[in-house]
Amino acid sequence: MSRYSNQPLLLEKLQNLAVSVALETTPQKPVTEATSVPRVHKLDDRLGSETVARIVAEYEAGASSAAIGSLFSLSKKSVVKVLREAGIKVRYPRMTESELRRATMLYNDGCSLVEVGKRLGRDHSTIYKSLKRAGMRLRDTHGRS
Repeated sequence: MSRYSNQPLLLEKLQNLAVSVALETTPQKPVTEATSVPRVHKLDDRLGSETVARIVAEYEAGASSAAIGSLFSLSKKSVVKVLREAGIKVRYPRMTESELRRATMLYNDGCSLVEVGKRLGRDHSTIYKSLKRAGMRLRDTHGRS
């Protein structure tokens, strides 16, 4: 052994470590079957006929698909799917004439489609489609004429 070797001290530290590890370890629990019920992802399996009937009734009463989705903790897309499978014709609310005039005015004043949509409470794609349907020539995406 060299002069810097301190084997008895190292052996004592190793024994102390082994004892502390033995005290801290707990026996592992045996593997058992899962007690929780797996989450069902398929929409048809999650929603009963009563829920589908309530969704259809809400929609026919005039509620939007987004509002129904938040009411039943579903996405808008899921609500539309349920409605179509139930044979309900899905409505797409078009812009009114006054909204179209306001959108045209804002767009001609230099607002982007996104800004116009935010001001009118509509999606920018709805603004785009409505202005195109009205025959308006739109700027390109970089603001050039």
